[in-house]
Amino acid sequence: MEEMVPALVLTVIGYFVLELVKVVSENRIRAKLIEKGMVDEKIKLLFQPRLLNDSASSLKWGLVLIGVGLAFLFAFAIQSWVPAGIRGEITAGAVFSMAGLAMIIYYAIARSQEKKG
Repeated sequence: MEEMVPALVLTVIGYFVLELVKVVSENRIRAKLIEKGMVDEKIKLLFQPRLLNDSASSLKWGLVLIGVGLAFLFAFAIQSWVPAGIRGEITAGAVFSMAGLAMIIYYAIARSQEKKG
């Protein structure tokens, strides 16, 4: 479990760096488009905040985090039954399995919402 902490920290830092690069590049593109006078309805729609997409993203990551939390609870609960040599592998397998299951559940929910709308 302790060996996963550096990987988790690097993942979180990498995510925030990528988000920062995305925001900065979008602002530069907007500024260039405004300077050239290319602001019309299509461009406004392109950079409009997507509330539906944001809520879907929140749902996705909420499901993933719940799945990962459940995986850690599962790994902690079976700690006494499993030999010490394979506890880390079982924890990692449970985390990836539950995260994958959460993504599949999200896909099913998003697809059903897409068919409705």
